[in-house]
Amino acid sequence: MVKVGQNLEISKAELIFKSPAGHEVYKQGGTIFINYNKEMLAFSTSQLNGGINKIQHSFNHQLAEWVETAEDLPGGSLQGYFEFNAKNLGLDVNKTTGLITSASMDNVAIIRQRYRDTSLFALVTAGVGVNAVRAGESATYDEIYYGKFVPVAGTINIILVLEFAVPIECLARTAIVVTEAKTAALQDLNIKSSFSEGGATGTGTDGLIVVCDVDDKYSFSDVGPQSKLGELICTIVKKGVIEALTKDEL
Repeated sequence: MVKVGQNLEISKAELIFKSPAGHEVYKQGGTIFINYNKEMLAFSTSQLNGGINKIQHSFNHQLAEWVETAEDLPGGSLQGYFEFNAKNLGLDVNKTTGLITSASMDNVAIIRQRYRDTSLFALVTAGVGVNAVRAGESATYDEIYYGKFVPVAGTINIILVLEFAVPIECLARTAIVVTEAKTAALQDLNIKSSFSEGGATGTGTDGLIVVCDVDDKYSFSDVGPQSKLGELICTIVKKGVIEALTKDEL
């Protein structure tokens, strides 16, 4: 089962973080969203403008009421539900990508790191109590018909913002580096799979958005974990996952 989100029609969103480049992070009800001060390039696992697209906004939304299938969500599907939430936030649906989770937005971790004369930050929410998995374990459900499945609740969602430019292939490679860092955090915490005695590598519903500047005076081409930039990405992601999971358990 999955949850339906809280009413987002709140008079005013709360500004909770502003990055050195001027990107603004807001919290409104069960949603945290980022308004970028310029058009950015994003790699996203979302059903809303997923893949690689230019965006102006991204969000992470907490599901709050249980339903049996995605068809019972406002909008009638996961993509429709993403669009529903983007519209409720007043965001341009065509320039927005988002993630959903059952983790509370009150437990978000926002980690910032300087890099030379620029910076990067990660926004992380996490819950592993019922859905931690180790890659390669037996499946818990099967998609018999396209789009017809009910994922188990519990998610690690990561939004990583690079306030500089990287080439498109580098942006895609960042997904590998972030995943390795997430898994390292779970290993450091000794998180076990919910379905075996093996160490967890993630959850069954993890989401990722990586955003970079389209055209900036600062540009880098290597995010591998042996590079300095890769080290910083791994550091803030690991710290963010650990902090978010620690808050979730309090």
